[in-house]
Amino acid sequence: MSQTESAGTSHPPTYRRSLRVVIGRMVMWSLPLVALVIGVFAYLAAGRHVGTDNAYVKGDRVQIAAEISGVILEVAVQENQRVEKGQLLFRLDDQPFRLALAKVEAEMESVRAEIQALRATYRQKHEEVKSAISQETFAQADYERQTDLANRRIASGARQEESRRDLDIARQRIAALREDQSRIVAQLGGDPKIKADDHAKVRQIKATRDEMALNVARTRVTAPIGGIVTRKPVAGGYATAGATIMAVVADSGLWVEANYKETDLTRVRPGQTVTIRVDTYPERVWYGTVGSISQATGAEFAVLPPQNASGNWVKVVQRIPVRVDLRVNGSDPPLRMGMSATVEIDTGHVRSFGDLIGSLERFVGLGGANADTGRTRPR
Repeated sequence: MSQTESAGTSHPPTYRRSLRVVIGRMVMWSLPLVALVIGVFAYLAAGRHVGTDNAYVKGDRVQIAAEISGVILEVAVQENQRVEKGQLLFRLDDQPFRLALAKVEAEMESVRAEIQALRATYRQKHEEVKSAISQETFAQADYERQTDLANRRIASGARQEESRRDLDIARQRIAALREDQSRIVAQLGGDPKIKADDHAKVRQIKATRDEMALNVARTRVTAPIGGIVTRKPVAGGYATAGATIMAVVADSGLWVEANYKETDLTRVRPGQTVTIRVDTYPERVWYGTVGSISQATGAEFAVLPPQNASGNWVKVVQRIPVRVDLRVNGSDPPLRMGMSATVEIDTGHVRSFGDLIGSLERFVGLGGANADTGRTRPR
């Protein structure tokens, strides 16, 4: 009786141990299945949104340079001051350019007077030609009369020769006067009645005068866009034509440039909704839309682009800039160019089991191809 009772009391611990073993084995064998299910659901849920933290706030930026060289006489703005389009930034010393303008204007008046004098000379030569023609007519008649008298032995041959000389002189004078007329007409541009302001010399000097007047206007440098002034110059410095002196950075119309891996852009299209978080304001969320996708990768714009045709080639996933247009309102904190951001695009695509099967088939196909060729699949 005691043995039976002792044997009966030993079964419960054995049963419990067996139950724990069964449960442990069930849990152990179910872990891969649970991991597989979690992985499948993670794959199906991860196909809609694509994000990157390689994104920065961008905007218009204008480098300000003087179009002419000169001493900076006045700086009308302060560092990081906001300016409106057309507002004065700085002013150069305009005295040398005003003096050059006055000199050209005086020269233009002198040329106008010269043109008027040529026109008067032409009219004078025209009257002299008419007088010379009258003299030629008289000399011709006198020569004919003296020739007739000489033929009739009434006048001497010397008088006939003298009459012939007067006729030749009259004709030569007409030819000389007409040459003078031609020279004056050429100086007047082919038109003896031309207005002074239409003459080539006057138009040339007028162009020089307009250039000098433009240089005077260029001594005042204004803001081409509205924005914030940076790198303010110092009054008294020298501005070299074409050299950057300062910059104006736009504080409106900003966008985000997100540099996505090329493998993430399969289903990204313009117009899709974007969520933006700027590192400076981690608790603030901006929204926008995909504005456009660059036609070239960032490497194509590098100073020394990679030469992929070289022998030492390593495949590297490239990044393509995506422009994201921001939607901002008056309550948003200020954004500045260059700020880092995190961008997430909602492609609207939901993965299916068919996509999963296709990915597995591609993976198996790549593995088989690598096994056949004996090569390592590039990473």
